[in-house]
Amino acid sequence: MFRAITTFQKVYETRSITRAARELYVTQPTVSIQIKKLEEELNVQLFKRNGNKQLVPTENANRFYRDSQLVLNNWENSLNHLVKKHKSNRIKCVIGASPTTANHVLPPLMQSLERYFDRFDFELITGDPERILEEIIKHEIDFGIVEKPIVTHGMEQISFASDELVLAGNLDSPEWIIGKPGSTQREYSDKYFKEHHLRPTKIIKVNDNDLIVKLISRKIGKAIVSKRSIINTLLPYQQLSNDFCNQFYLINPKLPNSNETQKLIALVKTLLPQLRF
Repeated sequence: MFRAITTFQKVYETRSITRAARELYVTQPTVSIQIKKLEEELNVQLFKRNGNKQLVPTENANRFYRDSQLVLNNWENSLNHLVKKHKSNRIKCVIGASPTTANHVLPPLMQSLERYFDRFDFELITGDPERILEEIIKHEIDFGIVEKPIVTHGMEQISFASDELVLAGNLDSPEWIIGKPGSTQREYSDKYFKEHHLRPTKIIKVNDNDLIVKLISRKIGKAIVSKRSIINTLLPYQQLSNDFCNQFYLINPKLPNSNETQKLIALVKTLLPQLRF
């Protein structure tokens, strides 16, 4: 039953028998059989196919997905209690962060968590806010720190710091450096262009925030960047309006992967507003 539930969750998350099979390292027929047996056991239909052959969860699937998370979390907690005398008590904790928060927030946070290194095996992963959210939903990441508000079912989100944005670099240069579509940097760049009725003809597109800062530090163009990223440099910058102020957020599932992780997240919530970065 638990294997079937795990398979169901993967199909629900990927909306694909093929992708679910690939990520679970099993054959497609195995996945299809497990889903069919689960539907028979529950006496409900869990998925429908649309015109593009993509699986569409039914309302029953939506409800069962939420309930199945509780079931598997409780099962995992029970297993942890049973085997803790025979195995190490160390707990794996995966923290996800978007590029800006990874550079500015993670170092002081990990320093504050140093006394927990004997208890937790920490893993730090960076990526776009959307990817961090996706991995949290899949239970691959325990909690995330991002600079973009994310509202979705089953997630908690708190703002713990603000991040002032400035226009920095060679301010007289016609060259603009912008981030990839969907990034926070790109969103604020487009906002600046719109407010100032600009249509830049000379643009360098960059998919890494660190590289943007390194470029403008060498007087290559100008860009909208976090003031924190240039605070210890002599790089010229221009203050912008209050609308160009980002927020840093902690996002975590309402149902963490374990009781220990839940306690750690509660601690992180108290630590983040106190950090100096």
